[in-house]
Amino acid sequence: MVGNIYFINMPYSDFKQVKGRPVLVFKSIDKDDLLILPLTSNLKREGILITDNDIEDGKLKKESVIIVPKLTAIDSSLIKGSRFIASLKETSFTKVKRELCLKLGC
Repeated sequence: MVGNIYFINMPYSDFKQVKGRPVLVFKSIDKDDLLILPLTSNLKREGILITDNDIEDGKLKKESVIIVPKLTAIDSSLIKGSRFIASLKETSFTKVKRELCLKLGC
């Protein structure tokens, strides 16, 4: 699951509304919680550009940007039953980890 991109109903920060959005599963915290990073097709957005060259399995509809450091914790039930889009190559996932660490000041 970690390193995979899914299309989920992502809650807004007010938790009152949701929006369908692709997300990258960054880390499994425990059996119930995951850390995710949202994706956008707005290539002007700050983050990490990913293309089909970054994909191990699956396919992106469009080139996308992983919005770093918009790290969000969600309940794993939001992923279960959602649509799998793709999985990142290990080298691309390592790039995401490095960039997130830089943004968070690790």
